[in-house]
Amino acid sequence: SLPHYTNIMASPPPPDNTSSLLMSLLNPTPLAAVVAVITIILTPLLLHFLIFRTRDSTTLPTFLLLGPASSGKTTLMTAFASSPSETRTSQSPLSLECNIPASLTTSQKFRSTNDPSLRGVHRFLLQDTPGHGKLRPHAIEMISADTRGVVFVLDASAQEWSDAAEYLYGVLLRVQKLLDTPGNKRDVFPVLVACNKSDLFTALPAGRIRSVLETELEKVREGRSRGVVGVGEEEEEVDVLGGGGGFTFEALEELGVKVVFKSASTLTDGWRLSLGEWVGESL
Repeated sequence: SLPHYTNIMASPPPPDNTSSLLMSLLNPTPLAAVVAVITIILTPLLLHFLIFRTRDSTTLPTFLLLGPASSGKTTLMTAFASSPSETRTSQSPLSLECNIPASLTTSQKFRSTNDPSLRGVHRFLLQDTPGHGKLRPHAIEMISADTRGVVFVLDASAQEWSDAAEYLYGVLLRVQKLLDTPGNKRDVFPVLVACNKSDLFTALPAGRIRSVLETELEKVREGRSRGVVGVGEEEEEVDVLGGGGGFTFEALEELGVKVVFKSASTLTDGWRLSLGEWVGESL
């Protein structure tokens, strides 16, 4: 008898997915072609939007300008941002975006002079405040944990210092309280006392003004500590600037309030370098 052979039909080979994908790409349907074109056009636009939106939303470090009226705060700010400037009286806060060379910042001081990062700039905001006596409490309240530093501008040629000392006392006490707030993460809060109008004949040097204000601030502190208490009222605890003992700026620095005195004039454009160096150290 003849051997029996089973007739087995060969099954078709599995489809080649790679070939199918290549065929689809080389011969796309109209719908696929439209989707591809839209994707190619929208992707760069979307990336551009996301990148620049992120950049614009970055909060610039803010330095607050405070000081008595007619001390030259607004003139100093506009002179630093774009010299020359015109004198003006400010009745509302004004902010200007400024920049300093990257080489002035503390973080760049130990880099090589050939480092390309030194050729850039660092941006920040200078925010002016009105100096009128009735608006000072509001100006002082603008000092917050987000404030990078405070510039207290005064007239170096002033003949009387009690008013400036009273205002400066409120500013420094506000900073001291912020540093003492639970959850505070800062060790140092920089304050620059900008002795403006140093070009005038009657202007005092920065060192002399520091000594005068130290004495005047002690008087203010003594006066506030002897607050009048009405009959039947309990004496409230008074916050003391600089801690116990006689007031000194050294004692205040031990609490984290670093006060620096500098003299310059807007007429000679001296603040562009002096203020720029201080800002660089504070960034």
